[in-house]
Amino acid sequence: MVIEKALGTSWRVPNVYGTVSFMKGKPHTAVSAVSSRFAGIGKLGCPVSAVVGRSASREAAICLAVVELLSETSYESVTMDAVAARAKASKATIYRRWSNKEDLVVDALSRIFNVRAEPMPATGNLRDDLIARINQQIQDPVLFAANTAAMKSLVHAAAHDGKLADVIRTSLADAQLHCWQTLLDRAHRSGELAGPVDAALVWEVAQGQFCARTSVESGLVDAGYVRHVVDDVLMPVVTHASARALPAPG
Repeated sequence: MVIEKALGTSWRVPNVYGTVSFMKGKPHTAVSAVSSRFAGIGKLGCPVSAVVGRSASREAAICLAVVELLSETSYESVTMDAVAARAKASKATIYRRWSNKEDLVVDALSRIFNVRAEPMPATGNLRDDLIARINQQIQDPVLFAANTAAMKSLVHAAAHDGKLADVIRTSLADAQLHCWQTLLDRAHRSGELAGPVDAALVWEVAQGQFCARTSVESGLVDAGYVRHVVDDVLMPVVTHASARALPAPG
């Protein structure tokens, strides 16, 4: 699926496990669009007033380079040399901020997830809220690239480094679960859901659907597929989980 964005670049949904090129056109078109969002963001998203101007732009370029490379290739293929070349930065600059590739990948993903907050959907019903939320994820090219990069990193880390896998998994999940839980809790309070539902369940099911779609099936993730996942998979799961959360009768 090609998504036309205001960034002036076409974006294609990648194969999570393959090497399908994610970004089309100039590799750095996204950097200027998001670098200002990194201003004042320190390690792992902590605000620091010292990170301003050129320093913030440089760190943004490095973080975007990591995500781009992960999306385009594989975790193993991403090296400090490749990041430096893509970001037009020196290796010395990178190593002054991050001691190794693992720290750099985790920090880059965390920063992007932290600054790419989208408005909370408020359509009036849970079904449309879920569709709107997923569309936010797949139509933001930088955020979609970060999700893809995180999945590729997780696939590698799960087989080679359990501790790194836990960190990446937590970073990826934390970026999703708060919003999903807010939508589910709101639906419960309004009476749309009979009982409370844990967002982790919805995230688990959605993650499986989209991973299978983009990797095993190499299929498109478009508006029709999003509606299918919500209507035929997520809403039945949510409704069932909500009913099970109720106390047993008498």
